[in-house]
Amino acid sequence: MTKRHNRTVALVLAGLLALTGCSSVAVSAADIPDGPIRGGILQYGTDVQPVAGGIDPYSAQAFSGMNFWVQIYEPLLTRDDQGNIQPGLATKWEQLDATTYRFHLRKNVKFSNGEPFTARDVKYSLETMAASGTLQARLLNEFESATVIDDHTVDAHLSAPSGVFLGVVSDVGTGSIVNKDWYSSASKDERQRGAVGTGPFKLTGWQDNVVLELRRNEHYWDPQLPYLDGIDFRIFADEQSRLAALRQGSMDAIWLGDEQLAEQVQGEGFEIGHNAATRSLSLYIDSTSGPTEDTRIRQAISKAMDREKIALLASYGYGKIAGIVPVGDPAAIEHPEDLPNYTHDPEGARALLEDANAVGTKVTITYPSDASFSRDIALYEVMKEQLRAVGIELVLNPLPWADTLSTFVSGKFKGIIAIPGVARSDASAYFAGFLSPKATTNTTGAHGKKATALWQKLNTTIDPAQRKEALQQLETEVADQVLNLVPYVVTQRQELWSPRLQGYAPDPYSFRINLKKGWLVP
Repeated sequence: MTKRHNRTVALVLAGLLALTGCSSVAVSAADIPDGPIRGGILQYGTDVQPVAGGIDPYSAQAFSGMNFWVQIYEPLLTRDDQGNIQPGLATKWEQLDATTYRFHLRKNVKFSNGEPFTARDVKYSLETMAASGTLQARLLNEFESATVIDDHTVDAHLSAPSGVFLGVVSDVGTGSIVNKDWYSSASKDERQRGAVGTGPFKLTGWQDNVVLELRRNEHYWDPQLPYLDGIDFRIFADEQSRLAALRQGSMDAIWLGDEQLAEQVQGEGFEIGHNAATRSLSLYIDSTSGPTEDTRIRQAISKAMDREKIALLASYGYGKIAGIVPVGDPAAIEHPEDLPNYTHDPEGARALLEDANAVGTKVTITYPSDASFSRDIALYEVMKEQLRAVGIELVLNPLPWADTLSTFVSGKFKGIIAIPGVARSDASAYFAGFLSPKATTNTTGAHGKKATALWQKLNTTIDPAQRKEALQQLETEVADQVLNLVPYVVTQRQELWSPRLQGYAPDPYSFRINLKKGWLVP
């Protein structure tokens, strides 16, 4: 049976289930025990497997890797749902002076291979992530080195005060601590397709585009967790297929990007968890060559975009207007609709193009075409029509996600490239990809000099009120020069699960970190 036929069958089945309103929810309130019980393999339907660096936390940069490795690796500190920093692998931390932090580590922690977790692993991890060239490195500009005081105490030394350091080491997506001996001796492939962490689960199997098998880490430092024996993350690129599998009962939980599709199961007995609006579709722009090197053309593109209509049509009414920091992040600026060039102004756009003698110019937009990114496809068609109305021909260049991502990471893209964003550890992190001098994806050139200086100011500002002001200045400059475009922001995912899964609640940032607290009704 062909893949195409498989997909057709799944779509037909999903449609029939939707029409009949039937589902396989078979657990009643009477079946649910009073407290958590141990055992069982959770079947979780997900969209894509890790790409571009796999699950190596110091080389991978995609959300597809992060949302898997958070089950395996843990950060030095953590954050609660309100963004407040909490203990993690470090039970306590203190700032010895303006540029030195001391971390007191949790005792009796072991990695999944049974080796003890010590300060030398923290020193190695911090220094490796700072030199990695990934997002962590772009944010750890002020980090210099770490010193082991004893097995359970480590100091981090900065070259200057940093407003982002604690955010990086408390973020599950960027602050992962690895086992020094294993990581330093493993090959590139072993680090990308294997892992040794302190987290609740360990990777035991990986069938490409089929399943990633996680099993309980018997050495986990919290003896009460996890309750599950393991999790099978099964890959369904098509969202209708995922929904059909949940309704059939072959999946205990899934997540969906399409909010409209998630609403179909209301009243069918499934739980629905909505995440914060942190998925920004960032349009990175090459400001160093081609038509988009001209600021007037970039500004014309921004003015030509009717963001309210885009949010209504391209995201089925669920989109929100935002700056570079998504509105679901507590740090987001107020009134992003008032940023320069955000008001829909086709006449102003045409005037800019005429001034640049660029009416009729062609600009290419590259974007992922995989089924798991289907909810974004309407955006590019809407943008194409809006830009055509002012005299710009938007050339659509769909590519597989892996190719889109590798093109982006190389920094060799031309025109515009669309990269979905996720929640970040600090407001400054959302700008790092196109403003950090260390980033290969920084294609702002001379146009980004002022913005880069403002970004560096934000990094080294600690006072909350001053940071808020610095962020507003940075958002304004980026919007004025149109160094990056955010057409809309939506929730990252909607999670759906059967009553068979108990004790689980989604985190606001869509990392699924609370699966370690979930348990299955037999």
